[in-house]
Amino acid sequence: MDHDVALEVEMTAPIVLLVAVAANANGVAMTRVAAATCIEAMPAGAQSVVRLVPILPDDRDLAADASAEGANAVVVLTWHDAEFLTTDVRVSVAPPGIRGHDWIARTVVFSAHDLPAERGRTLGLVIASMLEESRGSVALRNRDAVELPTVSPGEPRPVDTGSSPIAADVAVSGTAVLAAHARWAIEANLTTIVDSAEGLDVDALGGSFAVRRSMTARLALRAGLGYRVATIDGADAITRTASVALGGAWTSPALGRPRELGFGAQLDLLGLHEEVARDSRVSTAPNNDQGYWSLGGELLGQIGYGLSLGTAVLFGGGLEETLTAADIVVAGRQIATIPHQRLVFELGILSRF
Repeated sequence: MDHDVALEVEMTAPIVLLVAVAANANGVAMTRVAAATCIEAMPAGAQSVVRLVPILPDDRDLAADASAEGANAVVVLTWHDAEFLTTDVRVSVAPPGIRGHDWIARTVVFSAHDLPAERGRTLGLVIASMLEESRGSVALRNRDAVELPTVSPGEPRPVDTGSSPIAADVAVSGTAVLAAHARWAIEANLTTIVDSAEGLDVDALGGSFAVRRSMTARLALRAGLGYRVATIDGADAITRTASVALGGAWTSPALGRPRELGFGAQLDLLGLHEEVARDSRVSTAPNNDQGYWSLGGELLGQIGYGLSLGTAVLFGGGLEETLTAADIVVAGRQIATIPHQRLVFELGILSRF
């Protein structure tokens, strides 16, 4: 009896469920090529079912989707970096969650010069080799414990993407391709400054918009524009500040993951134009506006909470320092100072794509 069961397993064409976690465009291309290469290296009749998911499913979800697809092997691909150069491959020929379930794991590291298609072909051959290794050590002793739907040859396999815990497959998964570590990001913030000079509070409200370009998994170049308006109490004046920022940003691995707290920091070189205008109702001078240019820098720390894959709400605070300070003088008397240093606070959204 045992001999008959083993013979049945060997003759059954395998169905491989391949799950790619947080894959961007390069990851999707690699996954598709890997699936095709893997099937070519397996016995005739082998099939693959590809899933793109934003976060790693637990074993119960993987088992449920494997059962729904009639899969007798599960492969999970995850990546360590934004360039998708380091890939973790986990393979099991027994659906996760059943008695006797085992994973076989490998880490594959590529060069930055390897094209996504080349990486995909290599991954496909690695997966095929791991499936063969896993099948020899696990599949036969778990055969009686696997409960999969019976599908006759030529009969379509049941697919219930509506009730499956895993995301829909490549053909219908438009939103799942958004990666946690995408190349580009945009941020939009409300900004304010708080300072004290000679007992006079300076409060401001403004906004900023910036674009980020990832250089590594954690570091990005950053360029932005900002504008704010401040009221100078006691001086009957306002300041208007326009700024251009160019610098860099760091983010922790958790920033941008759904329902997780993450941290970040940014350091920018600033070019600013400050304009000071007195209230026309209290000043009879023909020209109440005075302006000047200045260079400066800004250092902010940030904490964020993931709203969805790649999108987080951010709160930041830090120090802005300029090379030029300005005194506001009325009738020969200094009544206020725009200082070198100001505390900056921001609240906004960071979205990666």
